[in-house]
Amino acid sequence: MEKIHWLLVLFMAVSQPLLADSVAANEPLTLNDTLRLAYINHPRMKEAKKEISAAKGRWIQAEALPNPELGLDIGGLKKHAKDEGDKHIRKGKVDIVNIEQPLDPLGTRFLRGRIAWDEVRISKGELELVWAEVRKQVIELYVRIQTEEKAQEIALDNLNATRQFFTRVQTKFHSGNALQSDVIRAKIEVSRAENDLLIRQKNLKVSKGEMNLALGRIVDAPLALSESLAYEALRYEYEKIKSVALEQRADVRNEKTRLSSTKKGFWSALLKTVFPQMAIGIERTTTDYENDTALLLKASYPLWGFNLGEVKEAKAKKDIQKIRLEALERQVGLEVYRAFLEAELTDQQVALQKKALDESNELLRQITVQYESGEVPFLTYLENIKTIKETRLAYFNVLKDYKEKVAELERVIQATPIPEGVKR
Repeated sequence: MEKIHWLLVLFMAVSQPLLADSVAANEPLTLNDTLRLAYINHPRMKEAKKEISAAKGRWIQAEALPNPELGLDIGGLKKHAKDEGDKHIRKGKVDIVNIEQPLDPLGTRFLRGRIAWDEVRISKGELELVWAEVRKQVIELYVRIQTEEKAQEIALDNLNATRQFFTRVQTKFHSGNALQSDVIRAKIEVSRAENDLLIRQKNLKVSKGEMNLALGRIVDAPLALSESLAYEALRYEYEKIKSVALEQRADVRNEKTRLSSTKKGFWSALLKTVFPQMAIGIERTTTDYENDTALLLKASYPLWGFNLGEVKEAKAKKDIQKIRLEALERQVGLEVYRAFLEAELTDQQVALQKKALDESNELLRQITVQYESGEVPFLTYLENIKTIKETRLAYFNVLKDYKEKVAELERVIQATPIPEGVKR
C-alpha cells in the first residue's frame, strides 16, 4: 500500500503540469485557469520552489555534526641498512592512527539548526510573496487582454461606421449636397480608423505573448480567454483590512522570523563564551617501542577576547532587525491605506464613466439622425463620433485600471490564495 501511495504522489507531481498545459492549449482560459498555469509554470514560481529545496538542504547540513577527522602518522621513511654494505631501504609503516570528532560548544549546534530551519520558513514566505506578485501580473495581463479585445472591437466598429459615413458623403457629393473637401476628409478618417485597428491588433498580440510567457508557454501559442471584462463591486473595507494585512503579509512574517533568528544567533554567541569547542577521539600507537590505545579529549576556549566581539556583533544584528521590522510594519500600514484609496477612487471613476457611456450611446443615435436630416454640419458630426469612440475606450480603460488597483490591493493585504486545482 505504501508503494502505491508514493507512486500516486509521483504520478500527480509529473502529470499536473502536463494536464495544465493540455487544458491551456485546447480550451479558452478562465482567470482561474491562467492563475493555476502561472502557479505551476511561471519561471519565478519555479525558482522560488527550488529555493525552498535548497534551504531544506542547508538545514540538513546545519543539523549535522562537524566532519570527523582521521590522522595517520607514518614512520620509517628514512633509508637504512642492517649491516654495512647492505642495500638501503625504507621500512615505512603506520605508527599512529587517530580519529577525532569535533563537537560544537554546548547548545550551539541546536541553535544553528533552528536558524537554518528559520531560513526554510523564510523561503516559504518568499514563495508566497512571489506568488502575490505573479498573481497580480497575471490578473493585469488578463484584464489588459480583455480591454484590448474591447478596444479592437471598438476600432473595428469605428472603421465600419467610418466607411459607411464615407459612402454617404460620397453619395451626397455626387448628388451635389456635399463638398469635395468633405469627401477627402471622410477618406482621411477611414485611413485613420484602419491605422487604429492595426495598432489595436498589434497590441493585443503583444499582450497575449506576454501572457504566454507568464504561463510558461511559447510566445506565439494560441491563446483565448473565456471571460469578458465586467465590473465587480469593491468588496474590501478599510477598517477590516488594515489590521488583517499585518497578520497575512508574508514579508512581515519573514522579518519576524529573521528577528527570531538573530536572537538565536545572539544566544549562540553567548554560549561560545561559556562552553569550549570540544573534540573527542581515539588514538592507536603501534611502534616498536610502544603499543597502546589512548582516548583523546581536546578543548578550544576563546581565552583571548572571550568571544565578546561576536557577541557584540550578534546583539547589533538583533537590534537592526528589530528596527527593520518596526519600519516595515509602519510601511505596510501606508501601503494598505494608499492601495485602498486608489481602488476606491477607480471604483468611483468606473461609475462616472458608465454614465458617460450610456449618454454616448444616446448621443450616437441622435447625431446620426441629425446629420442624415441635415441639422448638423459635417465637422460637428465627426467631432461627435470621435467623442463617442473616446468615451467607450475610456470606460473600458478605467474598468481595466479598477481591476488592476483591486489586484494591487489584494497583493498588499496578501489576499492571494492558491488557485483552485493546484496540489498544495
